[in-house]
Amino acid sequence: MASHSKSPPRSRGKRGSSEAELSARQRELYALPLEEFTRARDALAKELAAKGRAQDAQAIKKLKRPVVAAWVVNQLAHQHPDHLEELLAAARSLEKAQRRAMSGLASEPLKEANRAFQRALDTLMKDVTTSLAATGRPAMGDLIRQVDETLRTAALGSEEDRSTLTQGMLTRPLHSSGFGPFSGLELVGAATDRAPRRPEKPPPSPRPAKPAERPAPSAPPTGGKVLHGPWKPQPAPPKRTAPPPAPRRPSRAETQAQARQQREVELRQLRREARQQAEQANQAERNARQSVVRTNAVLRTAEAKTRHARGALEAAETKAQKAREALEAAEEQARRAREALEAAQEAEQAQAEEASRAEEEARAAEQALTQARRHLQQTESRLSR
Repeated sequence: MASHSKSPPRSRGKRGSSEAELSARQRELYALPLEEFTRARDALAKELAAKGRAQDAQAIKKLKRPVVAAWVVNQLAHQHPDHLEELLAAARSLEKAQRRAMSGLASEPLKEANRAFQRALDTLMKDVTTSLAATGRPAMGDLIRQVDETLRTAALGSEEDRSTLTQGMLTRPLHSSGFGPFSGLELVGAATDRAPRRPEKPPPSPRPAKPAERPAPSAPPTGGKVLHGPWKPQPAPPKRTAPPPAPRRPSRAETQAQARQQREVELRQLRREARQQAEQANQAERNARQSVVRTNAVLRTAEAKTRHARGALEAAETKAQKAREALEAAEEQARRAREALEAAQEAEQAQAEEASRAEEEARAAEQALTQARRHLQQTESRLSR
């Protein structure tokens, strides 16, 4: 049996299409991301109230926000209904195989059904880890344990439990109770596990006959000879008692009934031991699977850290590449500046040489002018004579 969370209240308003529409809107609420549930629920209640459907709006307003574990299971029902149906089908096959094994039939199908159920459960747990990784939520051990217990409890429970699971509107995780997942199963075939009849009481053993009481000592006769000294009466000889009757031998029917009862007791003991071994094996499998899930979570965390470190390394390499490119550009600018400086220096030197030649030509021109003036003066002097 499973201890259920309180199921979401259903509207008692109009029937037919309105009720189907309201049920569909409720399922849509539980399929939303967890942080959007409250806002979407209040908006839907406000919308229904504006349409005059006050009773439906009140029912929507009472819907509870699911806890994380219940929300994760709801996402399986909305996003992976095929995997969930495979789990339920495997659970039904496991129940049939369990009944046949407890009825004394072949036990090999039970092992195969158990393996098929575990494979279907592992597929759903992989979907859980993928969904948690996509939403950025850590796959904590307690969360994984609650999701696993909810899936097992609903799948191996009653049809009501399975219907609650497939609706995808859980508000809290399910918890198993009782003495194991198959405590409520009944045997198929002859009911050989009935309560044994109480054994017939053995005939009472004959009580031993009471010993005869010793006669009181008689007084010495008067007038006779008196004996002196201590006098002891002679004890009377004990009476012989009849031997106890021989125990009655049980009849053949009683012997067969006792043997059948003994076999039933041994069979019940074997069944209890098999059930305990099956529970221990299931617990060991759950522990191993949880260990695998934790290891996978650690591995995914390490992979995420590796990806982050790789991304940081790539970013650093990109920055280094940009720095190298900037350095090369700066070196190119410096080279061009040096070339421009050298060109300027060469132009300056050429201009200096050109100025020097111009100065020499100017000096030569001045000298020629001086000589021309002197020659003109001499000529004017000769003419004046």
